[in-house]
Amino acid sequence: MATSVKYKDEILSEFNDLSDEQVANLIKIIRLFKESIIRQRESDFGLKQEFEEWDKLSDEAMLNFEGNL
Repeated sequence: MATSVKYKDEILSEFNDLSDEQVANLIKIIRLFKESIIRQRESDFGLKQEFEEWDKLSDEAMLNFEGNL
């Protein structure tokens, strides 16, 4: 938790010399960054599910192949 406070303090100190317009742009950048992280997590989760489905199909195919030997 102390690390989180440290980072927040660092970010806030970066705001000190910025104009209102620059702060507004920085806030937009932060929001876009957060959205991209959320989308990446969703994409990663979807990809993980797809790999799991492929694994199941692969296992089934292998069992069927071995069963036909």
